[in-house]
Amino acid sequence: MKHLCFESTPGKPLVDLLARVLEPIVGRPVTLEQTLQLLAQGSVFRDKKRYRDPDIPSPGAPFEVFWPDLPVEEFSLDPARVFWEDEHLLVVDKPAGVNTGPSPFSDIDCLTWGVQKHLGPAFPINAVHRLDRDTQGLIFFAKHKDAELALHRMFRERQVRKVYRAVTPFFVPPGGPPQAVYRWRDTLDFRGKVQTAATTVLRSGTDPQGRFVWTVLPHTGRPHQIRRHFSRYLVPLWGDRAYAPGLYGPESELGLACVAYRCRHPVTGERLDV
Repeated sequence: MKHLCFESTPGKPLVDLLARVLEPIVGRPVTLEQTLQLLAQGSVFRDKKRYRDPDIPSPGAPFEVFWPDLPVEEFSLDPARVFWEDEHLLVVDKPAGVNTGPSPFSDIDCLTWGVQKHLGPAFPINAVHRLDRDTQGLIFFAKHKDAELALHRMFRERQVRKVYRAVTPFFVPPGGPPQAVYRWRDTLDFRGKVQTAATTVLRSGTDPQGRFVWTVLPHTGRPHQIRRHFSRYLVPLWGDRAYAPGLYGPESELGLACVAYRCRHPVTGERLDV
């Protein structure tokens, strides 16, 4: 991804300015279609907000543009991925390889965009929590602010029980055969912030390929917690290119999925199992 800032020029359309400033960065001429696509996909910012007007901009703050390494494709939600829904919430199965929310170079290729299109403008939604891009699994979306705030509080106060399914290569750990249950509690450092992390792992058998399958209960929600704990104490997850560099190619899907939630409904108070 390439990133640069530039000032507007009086009387010049923004699409022309984009083509001029990007050409030396990307090493080739930039077409009108490419600049229009950058604007449409949300790659251009002004005053920290996405800017989409291709015409002559009014005087003001500089622009920022993010040129993605790969083409951006708009994400559309398959209705079959909506696992549960009522008038307050919905729970959606995020595919692996899709961001939960917008990235600096686009806001149209993420799950949030697809869910918003699925529901329509009557429900200005936000994801209540996130999964890594490489992780598949269930994500809550709130249809109104009261439900969103209540769910945020429940996740923050650990009132939502999460269950993951993990897959690892076959292995024999030092000291003997794999145990049926592992309990890990330590600290994890993320961007200079050190936090306590706790995970329980139960061995659940093998899959048809002979890989180990695990049920994972994270008691805290630290960034990459499950992936880091497996890498630190057992073996990196299947397909985990971040913690097993060089072992897996880009075609290997990460062996991690969020498969279940158990909590009280944040609005009705009823028990909710998804």
